[in-house]
Amino acid sequence: MKTQGPNSKFRRWLENMEAVLKEHMYAGEPIRKKQIPARYIERYGLNNLYRYAHPEGYRSCYTVFYEEGIGVCPHILDLLSHEEYDRVFGYRKR
Repeated sequence: MKTQGPNSKFRRWLENMEAVLKEHMYAGEPIRKKQIPARYIERYGLNNLYRYAHPEGYRSCYTVFYEEGIGVCPHILDLLSHEEYDRVFGYRKR
């Protein structure tokens, strides 16, 4: 994740995202199961993924899971530039 210092715009974006997800954990756009990149499935063993838009074309992916003793909670996985996001999801430039 890109979080360069306590006052970076990336850190502010993630803190804002955390606040939004605390209020409404499904605030992001769901990604269809067949479109979830293998890297997320292999790394995290997840079966759901959501996309959250940040300013300047950046995006985060997060998942929602059940944690014993806590309940259902979101977990932010990354913060990607538009180009990184396209590469991870296999989108190509025309």
